[in-house]
Amino acid sequence: MGGVFDLTHSPIVDHAPAASPLTDSEAAEVSEAPEAQSSATAWHYGNPLAEQSRVNDGKPGLVDFWDRVAIRVSGAERRDWLNNLISQKVNAIEPGQATFGLILDVKGHVEHFFGILATDDTLILDTPATHADALEDYLSKMVFWSQVSVERLPWARLTVIGTDLAADSSLFTVDATSSAALPAQLNLDVPEDVDLQRWRTRTIGELQALDLWVPRESFTRAWDELTNVAQPTGRMAYDAFRVQARLPILGVDTDERAIPHEIPAFIGKGISGATQLDDVSAGPTEAAVHLNKGCYRGQETVSRVHNLGKSPRVLVMLHLDGSANRLPEVGAELTAGGRGIGQVGSSVHDCDYGPIALALVKRNVVEKVASKNSDVPPLLADGIDASIDPSDLANAAGDNSIRPGRAAINRLRGKN
Repeated sequence: MGGVFDLTHSPIVDHAPAASPLTDSEAAEVSEAPEAQSSATAWHYGNPLAEQSRVNDGKPGLVDFWDRVAIRVSGAERRDWLNNLISQKVNAIEPGQATFGLILDVKGHVEHFFGILATDDTLILDTPATHADALEDYLSKMVFWSQVSVERLPWARLTVIGTDLAADSSLFTVDATSSAALPAQLNLDVPEDVDLQRWRTRTIGELQALDLWVPRESFTRAWDELTNVAQPTGRMAYDAFRVQARLPILGVDTDERAIPHEIPAFIGKGISGATQLDDVSAGPTEAAVHLNKGCYRGQETVSRVHNLGKSPRVLVMLHLDGSANRLPEVGAELTAGGRGIGQVGSSVHDCDYGPIALALVKRNVVEKVASKNSDVPPLLADGIDASIDPSDLANAAGDNSIRPGRAAINRLRGKN
């Protein structure tokens, strides 16, 4: 299924000046987990902290995502068919819309996380190469008699990140086969020689991102053209932005027990009220889960947690002690007073914060730290002093509302 291209080694690593993949020592420092950081693309281009700082200062950065895969879902029944399989509502998605989706197992555990782009006659799924075979295989097996076809495309992704890329920051995509593919609301002049197949805008925390899909055989040429408008930026800088946005890599920042409500980015903001029955005409949300849609595998867990309680864990950002002169391993235990309270995922050096990491932490511990920090012993991430970011503590402290389903039960029982 992988095609003729080697997805484990980007041609830009050998092509771009100063491109530096993870060395053996760096890989050991970052993690022993093979998916923790991509070794397929450049970790940096000579000065990783400066690369991140430039983007913060408003200068666009160009990131190599050779290790992303595009899967095309086409056919007359594509929207209803995919809608029945995933957490997002796409039965009414319109051409020009883009969103995200999850595939869950029967117990509601997250198996796949991917982007979704809608064109006039297809849905394009954007997934990491490490999960592409499994996702393509699962989707192909679920076609049965539906008027749907699933096909991997020979495309690769280049991403421009910055602070002012689009006048309209809403998620958007378009059929990029015409010469007028990029509309006026983009503030970035993409060179005409870039052989675009599809594009979309999205956000990473407070940054905007422009994802550009190009044929793999012309990937290097597209890179060279785009370096005229954006500066090469390695995956180390991108990971710093990703960690700040609490955007996980499955299998690195999550484990086999992870459910959607443990990842704030999967649920989105401003969610209130009980889950509702499907409104056929309603479009997708900007997050990965739509709480008002028809049945899909794992939905019972999503509805139960949302309506009746809270997730047992929550993904937070940790600030680490830089004097330790090392980063924790992926999967290392986060402890408080010698007691395990969570699991560390990605970690990276940030140009402003120093060493930071993602961690799945027991929710009751996060709430206790938020309400009375002195009741919780100091935290250690793989033996390194750590603290939970204040914004995560504020979110935990502010989430004291009675869940919609629990409120309904209380009313039935005559409780206020």
